[in-house]
Amino acid sequence: MRIVEFIVSFALLVASFWLMGAAFTPEFAGYELVTFTAGIIAFTLSFGLPMRRFLKA
Repeated sequence: MRIVEFIVSFALLVASFWLMGAAFTPEFAGYELVTFTAGIIAFTLSFGLPMRRFLKA
């Protein structure tokens, strides 16, 4: 199960970088704040998902 958790966390990390970078492209003009905020949330979740196991103890 930890392998799946790692894969999901890594995918969220990569997606967060993509979202934060995409916020500065012309395709997302007008949605910069929403896109960047979604990237920050994905970044937080990518580190928060594995940490929830340690917070239970």
